[in-house]
Amino acid sequence: MSAADTDSPSRNFAHQTVDYLRSDLRADAVAGLTVAVMGVPQAMAYALIAGLPPVYGLYTAIVTCVIAAVIGSSSHLVTGPTNALCMVILSLTAHLPAKYDITLLEAVFFLTFLTGFVQVLFGVLRLGGIVRYVSNSVVVGFTAGAGVMIAANQLKNLLGIDLTGVHAERFHEVVIATIQRLPDVNPYAAAVGAVTVVVVVTAGRIHQRLPGALLAIAIGGALSYFLGWHLPEMGANKVDIVKDIEPISGKLMGFSVPSLVASPNYELTRELGLGAVALAILGLIEAASIARAVAATSGQRLRYTREFVGQGASNMVGSFLGCFAGSGSFTRTAVCFKSGGRTRMAAIFSAVWTLVALLLLGPIANFIPKAALAGILIVVAYSMIDKHHLKLSWTSGANPRLVLVGTLVSTLLLPLEYAVFVGVFLSIFILLRTTGKTDLTQLVPTEDSSFEEVPFNQAAPSPVVTINMEGDLYFAAAEDLDYELLRSLRPETRVVVLRMKRLRAVGATAMAMLGHFWELLRARNVHLVASGIEEELAEVLTGSGLRKQIGEQNLFYADNRLFQSTELAMARAWSIVRHEQSTSGVGTAEGASCPHIRARDLVSTRSIRFGYQHQLREAVWLMSGLLEHSKALSPEPLFLQSREARLYGELSPWAALRTLAAKTKSADAVDLSDADLAERLRQDLATSIATIARRDVGDLYADATLGEIIAQSLELDQSVVPICHDDGRLQGQVTSEALLRGLDEALHKLGEEEPSD
Repeated sequence: MSAADTDSPSRNFAHQTVDYLRSDLRADAVAGLTVAVMGVPQAMAYALIAGLPPVYGLYTAIVTCVIAAVIGSSSHLVTGPTNALCMVILSLTAHLPAKYDITLLEAVFFLTFLTGFVQVLFGVLRLGGIVRYVSNSVVVGFTAGAGVMIAANQLKNLLGIDLTGVHAERFHEVVIATIQRLPDVNPYAAAVGAVTVVVVVTAGRIHQRLPGALLAIAIGGALSYFLGWHLPEMGANKVDIVKDIEPISGKLMGFSVPSLVASPNYELTRELGLGAVALAILGLIEAASIARAVAATSGQRLRYTREFVGQGASNMVGSFLGCFAGSGSFTRTAVCFKSGGRTRMAAIFSAVWTLVALLLLGPIANFIPKAALAGILIVVAYSMIDKHHLKLSWTSGANPRLVLVGTLVSTLLLPLEYAVFVGVFLSIFILLRTTGKTDLTQLVPTEDSSFEEVPFNQAAPSPVVTINMEGDLYFAAAEDLDYELLRSLRPETRVVVLRMKRLRAVGATAMAMLGHFWELLRARNVHLVASGIEEELAEVLTGSGLRKQIGEQNLFYADNRLFQSTELAMARAWSIVRHEQSTSGVGTAEGASCPHIRARDLVSTRSIRFGYQHQLREAVWLMSGLLEHSKALSPEPLFLQSREARLYGELSPWAALRTLAAKTKSADAVDLSDADLAERLRQDLATSIATIARRDVGDLYADATLGEIIAQSLELDQSVVPICHDDGRLQGQVTSEALLRGLDEALHKLGEEEPSD
């Protein structure tokens, strides 16, 4: 190996460094400064949520941010204190000092270490995929509930009320205790809090980039300081400031192994274990969802295992440097991205600027009123109630609504760590309930060699029953499925065809169910044929012995041509039916030919069929597309079908045009531009075709005579007459051209019967 090859890594590193200094350094430094200006007041305020002095919020914003950025993969994720995590930390640790004779900080640092350890474990074991099974409704419900809890808990600080000695942990307890102490409101603290709220809200409305939180604490602090409201001489009306909680020394906390990490308490570890798992999962959900949202815009591909290890390592290291558990912050991450941050150095720069603020402005920060920080938190709490996503979850169906309400109510009534698990378990429960039932429909062949899909057990009786199976077929879904499949049998059923192409998660329980179903069919002298068998399913069938039991001649394997194997299976099924009929002496020949011309002699199966549940816009697109490729002289109607594939009605192109043009008067239509005309027509595109369809379409069947067809055509003014099967499904249509051919044939027969001169 040459010297040049040996030096190439160092030269590449130097080259990348020069490129970074030229192209990205300034953008990252500016983005980091923007994040710090917004994030410093938030970090101090979030520490109050956790029941800690504000300076620990700054420590967390510095240390966890750097560690997570160095190890993680996201170019824009900014880690630090978050409101939801701080609420959980308070819920988990507030009662521990009195119970175990320890300080609150000791409990918080130990919890942070445990949380980081669980997150690292998730990453190392590649269990990060569990986050995907937590629905968005859990995050929305928990965040909204946490916002309400934050607002309720900060009312006392905003109003200067002292709740010392009052046991109030749940939402209703805090609200009741606060209302009972309303006569003790500190008017000066309330004034500072009100000014803070007004400044934060107003700044955001004036310009998004105005540092509302920073301006608010500056104005609130100046108001309190210069009017002397923070002085002890104010007595009961004194406004508490940061210095009264714990002075900010203007330096980082030194490295120190938490006492409970060095000498763990078994009972305390057991009590905090479940909470640490909840905190870890919540932190990973926040980090993953935020990083994914930004990556979707930036185009970056994330490595979740690395991201989870980074989050866990930041908390584990942070517990040795005075930090509480942090996670990815949506607000700070969004600001970093929108401010032009390009690499992970932007997050590191935000930590550097926060450190500079701590070192230079620490003494000044001591005079920030507690009510000002509470005012910031009240605004943050309101923003946590995402009305758009709440409405989206509420209107998305019963399942998201159940998860949303369950998580939200649990957040307000239960300890927050349990609320997290309630939401997670609700998500998993609904997922299992949804996937725990295999979707069954029936396929009915049509005369043009295609298939119609109808609801299960609603197809017309036939010797061959074709069942389409889709979805999961693991142990929960396979339970009692064999008896469910038996419901499709009729007295005349001789063969059941199972289309199994869209099945997933097929295991031993599914094979046992399928074997039992085969036995139940054999007891009824009914054959089983399977189609759409893919390679994985074929292996399971072979291993279970069912492949031999069912018989290779009754198994048809998936092909790249859609329904190819099902068509072959149907051919096999009908051959079985014909063989049984021939051996039992059942004749299949038609009776003596009827002298009448019947509908079956004139019907065309190439009729256009459409579901009645569609909108007019879909019908217009279908008809225009068909007309473009049709050679017919006149447009044909759409025959509408119900969900059971029975004839529902008829929609002609003229009825569609009349509906669209109803609001266009002939007097002014001439002067309308194409765009104006289209705008008028567009207003009715969402009309349901069921409301404008013609329902009096008759009920003729294949044995209808030529006279009956002509009579209905004249009576109902139909140029195209629908012909149905006995069960009401559309078989085809008789056009006016076919009627003329039928009349010509009838006249020809008449000519043959007339005696010659």
